Amino acid sequence: MKLELHLAGKSLAAALVLASGGVLALASMAVSGGGTAPANTQAIVEQMVTEKDHVQPTELAQWILEKRADYQLIDIREPWQFDDYHIPTAINIPLTDLFADAGLARLERARKIVVYGLGAGHPAQAQLLLTLKGYPALSLKEGITAWWDQVLTPQSLRGEAANPAGYQQSKILRERFMGGSSSPKSTTGATTAPPPATPPAGGGTMAPKKLKLGRGCS
Repeated sequence: MKLELHLAGKSLAAALVLASGGVLALASMAVSGGGTAPANTQAIVEQMVTEKDHVQPTELAQWILEKRADYQLIDIREPWQFDDYHIPTAINIPLTDLFADAGLARLERARKIVVYGLGAGHPAQAQLLLTLKGYPALSLKEGITAWWDQVLTPQSLRGEAANPAGYQQSKILRERFMGGSSSPKSTTGATTAPPPATPPAGGGTMAPKKLKLGRGCS
């Protein structure tokens, strides 16, 4: 009985491997068009295994700060979600429009295409389909949720298990993307002091400005 179960397990695993390979092959032929060579599915699997098919949120943040021009950032969520909040430099092409002629026309094959959504599911699927169509595509790992957690959320608010190491770097990224109070830099890269406040006309002291908190804050 144990031998039969063991063999059945091996057969099932082999069947799953063959099935996944078949899905990739069929998908590659479907997106490539009839009569053309299918995409290199083995190379795609290799990228999945080595995790080279996605970019980390903090890595993307550095790309944005460096003003790199070798990629396009595509938000595949609905327009209202994009309008509510989106990662800087992103353009909105909803998933339902991405593979239409008008959507594909907005993509540049000469640049990396980085797609993101709310989580990992749809962006990973979109990335795979784009790769099969010949685009150098990546997905943002865990989507905009991970972006918010790893780039915009302070280390001290990430729970009891949060690691304080490197929080200064996280703070710099957060302030850059949320308009924080970092000291301005001079053209030479040195930190400069902010200009002195101008006193109000007629003398007296300036009243401190109150920070306006958004809805839900206390």
